[in-house]
Amino acid sequence: MAGVLGLAAVPMPAQAAAAVDVVAAVQRLQAEGRAAKIFQYTAADWPYDPRFAEMPRGYCKGGNEDPRLTGTTRLGPGGVIAADMTRTLEFSNCRQQFLRDDAAGGDRRQTDLLNVGSGSHRVRSVGGVLYGAGPAYGGKSWRKLGSAPHGAALYGDQIIDAFDLGTLKALVASASMNKAGGTVHDANDRAVKKTWSYRGTITFSRLFKVSKPFRHMLGGQLNPKYGGITIHWGIATDMTGKPIVVQAVWRPGEGFPLQAAAVATRFSWDVNVSIKAPRVSGTARDPYGDDVIDLFRS
Repeated sequence: MAGVLGLAAVPMPAQAAAAVDVVAAVQRLQAEGRAAKIFQYTAADWPYDPRFAEMPRGYCKGGNEDPRLTGTTRLGPGGVIAADMTRTLEFSNCRQQFLRDDAAGGDRRQTDLLNVGSGSHRVRSVGGVLYGAGPAYGGKSWRKLGSAPHGAALYGDQIIDAFDLGTLKALVASASMNKAGGTVHDANDRAVKKTWSYRGTITFSRLFKVSKPFRHMLGGQLNPKYGGITIHWGIATDMTGKPIVVQAVWRPGEGFPLQAAAVATRFSWDVNVSIKAPRVSGTARDPYGDDVIDLFRS
């Protein structure tokens, strides 16, 4: 899974390049109010459900249980100030049946997961409010979900917020790799050949301490059971320091809501978009399990 997302070792250029300062680059991007296009892919290893063994051969095919996120975001003072995203997650026939069976027994979490895993959804965060549209939110029209950080629509699968300076400084300070890297691809799938690579590890408990966005993703509480989970993270930038790929991989193993998760977020910086609050038709509830990290909420 890590190799698929590009965390495997890559050849280093023969000649060392001058150091790149990603923190200074992100500060410039914030000051300039830059916008970025986003493509994000999440690979999630769900615990095995023994009911799969009871199903007819071939019946469980179909669906894509790895969330994909596409859209745009804009930076400003403090980090992400708005995001407009489309999230797609489609459970297989068997997974949908199992969720329906569990939901019929009154399990609210399974009901929400069933709604989430039914196709594409829109989420937008702007002006301190989160909005949603799609099956999990009651229909195609936009609904107001409530107050939320400006980057709420962007984060939840990707737990590394490289545009939050507190998070970024802590990661860079503890990086085990800080040197020229290999070729990566941006949100438009274009090759960026001259790059700088930061990599390292951090635990859930440490990230919870240094990252305000991560604390929000977890609802302000970290279950001690999850504190020791190790995150392998990577940030690849161009030679001006602009982030091109941000990656996170964690493998809690058996007995956890997910046995493993890997997220790669790609950015392209040649866009100029305006993200405004949508016209809403009413209010709705943000469903439990809308993002991978929701499964680790206390």
